[in-house]
Amino acid sequence: MPLRTACPIAPSAAERARLKMMAYDHKTEHRLRVRAQVVLHAARGRSNARIARQTGLHLDTCRRSCNWLWR
Repeated sequence: MPLRTACPIAPSAAERARLKMMAYDHKTEHRLRVRAQVVLHAARGRSNARIARQTGLHLDTCRRSCNWLWR
């Protein structure tokens, strides 16, 4: 069974820089930091299962992260 990839996204250079800042800044709120990390992984075309393994999150959390993008 093929792995389902995360939502296809293509952030601009400015958006990617902002996401990196959010993902790795120790002053960013934890939930925003985790979401930014998931979005960066998804932008690299990684599968939901791989994102979950690399971030230590539950698979359903990674799947729901795409819904957060469109808020």
